[in-house]
Order: sequence, then C-alpha cells, then structure tokens
Amino acid sequence: KAPIDCFYVYPTVSTDTTPNSDMTADPAERNVVRQQFARFGSVCRPFAPLYRQVTLAGLRRSLAPGGGGTHFERGVQFDDVRDAWNYYLQHDNNGRGVVLVAHSQGSFIVAELIRQEIDGKPIQSRMVSAILMGTSLAVPKGKDVGGAFQHVPLCHSASQTGCVITFASFRSTAPPPANTL
Repeated sequence: KAPIDCFYVYPTVSTDTTPNSDMTADPAERNVVRQQFARFGSVCRPFAPLYRQVTLAGLRRSLAPGGGGTHFERGVQFDDVRDAWNYYLQHDNNGRGVVLVAHSQGSFIVAELIRQEIDGKPIQSRMVSAILMGTSLAVPKGKDVGGAFQHVPLCHSASQTGCVITFASFRSTAPPPANTL
C-alpha cells in the first residue's frame, strides 16, 4: 500500500567468474538487495531487477593495464536495466511516482537511463527523485542542470522532488584521496 515505487539497481557484487554475470542471482546479489534496499520497502513498493552486471572478475580485468577500462553505461548490463525499466513502466507502474535508487555500477547505469529514457521526457514527471550512491555527476558551476542532465536538477532540500541526490562515502580510517570528486 506504499504511495510510490522504488526501482533499485545494485552495485558490483557478482562473484561469477565471467566478465558479466548470468541471470541467476548468486548469494552476493541477493544479499546486497537485502542489506541496501529492503529497508525501502517500508516506504515504497520495491523493484530490483536482476541484470548481467560487470562482475568483480570482469571489473578486475577491465581495470588491469590494457583492459580497456569500465563502461558500465553501455553493454548488456545497461540493456538489461533499460529493458527492466521499460517492462516495469508497461506492466507495474500504473502512473505511480518512482524513486530510482542505485549504488556504484548501478549508479552509472541509472544515470545513463535517466539521460536516455527520462530527462526531458513525459516520464520525468513521475520521477520523485533519484538517489545515486557512489558516483558523482557533472554540473556546471553555479547551476543545477546542464551537465549530466539537461532537465533533471540536483536536489537542494528534503522536500524537493523530481531531482537527483548523489554522494560517495568513505571510512574514517580511509579518507578520500586528494583527487576525489
């Protein structure tokens, strides 16, 4: 009976040995949904699609010298989340407001989802907010839009809707490096 929905894209956790995970949830994928997202179920109707994320093994390979780097915002991982989003909109949303929640790899994917599927489109009116943990978004100095998104602003207050919250946290015993954004 929650008044809104939450759509969650989890971080890099798959222990599959292949570059991308399969479509069978391993214990790490199930556990992160329980630990990070289940609590949202007290305030929204939760949706957490399984997707073929870049695995921990795939991430190590891509970050190694000559590995080509990471491109979470394209490939099967993005395609799976975009397809899940469109399925959710067609079959489950029914005009309800939705909070997009993501962490790490999921945040890169959801940022691209917002750019391609939400920013400046009619569906934007249903976006209550987006909470993108473990990433940063480009925004011109003194502006709320115009960098990562053209029409979706950064949030400035707890009562603001239709906006994005982004942050990264660090342990007190391991402060952020000097070049952290």
